[in-house]
Amino acid sequence: MLRHIAGLAEIVEDVNEALAFYRDVLGLTVEKQDGDDYAMLSVPGVLHFGIWNRGHAAESVFGGREHADRIPLGFTLEFEADDIQDAAQCIADAGGDIAQGPREEPWGQKTFRMLSPGGGLLGFAETPWARNISQQLEIGDKDQ
Repeated sequence: MLRHIAGLAEIVEDVNEALAFYRDVLGLTVEKQDGDDYAMLSVPGVLHFGIWNRGHAAESVFGGREHADRIPLGFTLEFEADDIQDAAQCIADAGGDIAQGPREEPWGQKTFRMLSPGGGLLGFAETPWARNISQQLEIGDKDQ
């Protein structure tokens, strides 16, 4: 059912404040920023690392920013699924707490989201064009 971890994002109140930490302190490169709602950073070995505004996450998951209190601050994890409809049905059949049912996003990716047993936000995506790892992973000491 699941192929790999597709992405990781931190849900924050202030995207620019979080970006200042990741960019200025950790030295990560900002790949893309969509105003105050979302930003992507380049992290070696990670396909997608984002910073997501809590209100924007609520709008995406629950249909409105007024639901921000339903979105936990912290990290959200997204899995790549073979088939989004099958994955959603499997999770629903098992009693999973689906927060946003399967849908096609404006950029063509198919997604659904659920609240994990611990209260975190989990995402599931079907993204055929992004299923190959495009960056070689290296393990070991760079100085050797």
